[in-house]
Amino acid sequence: AGRHHRGMNRELFVVFRPDERALAAIPARHVRETMRPLPLEPLHGAPAFVSGAAVVRGKVVPVVDAAKLVSGQASTATRWIALQIGTRSAVLAVHQVLGVQPLDVVKEPAPLLAGAARGAIDELASRDGELLAILRASRLIDLGEAARGPDAR
Repeated sequence: AGRHHRGMNRELFVVFRPDERALAAIPARHVRETMRPLPLEPLHGAPAFVSGAAVVRGKVVPVVDAAKLVSGQASTATRWIALQIGTRSAVLAVHQVLGVQPLDVVKEPAPLLAGAARGAIDELASRDGELLAILRASRLIDLGEAARGPDAR
C-alpha cells in the first residue's frame, strides 16, 4: 500500500511559531512573502494586537502581533509574514517561520484563534473581516503533524 491516500485534500501552508511555544500554519495562498522585521510606527487607537504600521514594498500596512492575537502575551517577533488580503496587505509578526509544507485540510482544525485574547476576535471582526477570515483558515498544529512531512501517512 502506498503512503499517499487518494482523495486526501492537501494544501500548502506556511508553518510558523507565533511565540516560543506554539506551532501554527497559515494557508500559503494568502502569503506574499516572509521577511525580517522593518521599522515600525505606532498606530494610535489600534487594538492591542496591532504592533503598528510599516512600509512594505512602498505601501503602509498594519503589523499584527501573532503572539498577542493568539495568547494575549507579547513575544519577540524575528520574522514577518506579508499577507495578501484581497487588494490590501497586512503583516503577521511571528517568532519564527519554519517553512512551507503540505498539510491535510481537515474540517475541524485546531483554530489559530482558539485561545485568542478576550475581545480580540470581536475587535478584529469589526475592523477587518477579510483578515479575520484568513486567520480563521489558519490553524495550530502539533509537532507530530509537522514532523511527519509531506509523504507520511
